[in-house]
Amino acid sequence: MEKNGKMYLFVMLAMCGLVGMAVGLCSGTAGLFYSYMANDLGVSSGSVSLCYTITAFAGAFSALLISYILKNEKMLKPLIIAGCAMCIGGTFLLSIANGIWMVYIYSALRGVGAGLLNFVLATTLINNWFYARNGLMVSVAMAFSGLPGVLLSNIITSVIVASGWRFGYVFVAIIMLVFAAPALLLPIKLRPAQVGMQPYGYEDYIKYREANRDKVVFQAGNGAIDPFSPQMLSLVIFTILVCVIASMLQHLPAFALSLGFTAAIGASMSSMASTSNILSKLMFGALVDKLGAYKTAILCAMINVIAVAMMLLIHTSFSMIVGAFLFGFTFANSSTAISILTRETFGMENYTKVYPFTSFVGASANAFGVTLLGLLYDATGTYSIILIMCLIMQAFVLLCILTLAKKKREKTA
Repeated sequence: MEKNGKMYLFVMLAMCGLVGMAVGLCSGTAGLFYSYMANDLGVSSGSVSLCYTITAFAGAFSALLISYILKNEKMLKPLIIAGCAMCIGGTFLLSIANGIWMVYIYSALRGVGAGLLNFVLATTLINNWFYARNGLMVSVAMAFSGLPGVLLSNIITSVIVASGWRFGYVFVAIIMLVFAAPALLLPIKLRPAQVGMQPYGYEDYIKYREANRDKVVFQAGNGAIDPFSPQMLSLVIFTILVCVIASMLQHLPAFALSLGFTAAIGASMSSMASTSNILSKLMFGALVDKLGAYKTAILCAMINVIAVAMMLLIHTSFSMIVGAFLFGFTFANSSTAISILTRETFGMENYTKVYPFTSFVGASANAFGVTLLGLLYDATGTYSIILIMCLIMQAFVLLCILTLAKKKREKTA
């Protein structure tokens, strides 16, 4: 590792912490509060759950600003400080909300802050700092989006039950500050050159580039993006589909109940899917560095097809829990794959132009997906139609991946 190698570790610690705070804590634990808030504020659960959509959309819009803000490399720390202040401050303010309108305002505030600190910022810095093992490093950071939900949900729920939802938000705000501490305190920079360093693996990358000029992942790009090109359309459609499929996670407990299983089975399904959410992202990064992004994305899609088929056709407690675990592999495609496929397809120069947009599309699709699947169940009275729809969507996901891979080969031929 190059001189001052600890800087690579600092970058990873900071980005993992920010993803854990902005995605894992801000969005991943939001549902723990809804029923308690609804009872205390005297409103419906649906009214309170709308704050998730508000947070998601606010974050999606603010993430679009990151590439413009970071055109000035000195703005990284101010961006992080502002994002943390809004995300943590908005969470704390929720503890004193006395009306649903206040809940919506504070949710929007923390959504804006979270959007400035989520996957777009993390992957931008990781791409700048890591040329070798890039897929693995992106996946490790992405995995932190699921860790709080798996490791802290029971603790946060216990705090809410013991001390009320208001103190629960104070508790979450304190945990957020802990997660944000590395990014706030460590001397990280946007690019290695700012501290006289090269990206990790740069020398090997130079050798590889010289030997494979037409096959370099970290290519410069042509600086221009055709929004109606087959590559762009395929990436956008891929993003929409995988994010809608991923929204099924929110419905797994209800799906179990609709088949006559106990609430415990539904909770186990949700827990297993959340666990594979983390594992699949780590697996994705390790496999990308060996198999390539396109083959790895196809593998995750096929695992999800098997999972959906199991839950659709085999209704035993064991098969439902195993199916839910395998279903969680779709989260590698709905997060890590979007970032890496963007980089693979459009090159590093265009990454900050394309990924904020695809991130916005994905966040919007996921937010709409939760509601869409709920409406479909209300209209049909069964989740079978939804699972069949997931299978159909995965067929189009595979088609999109194959199109991206084909266009990549044509470009490098």
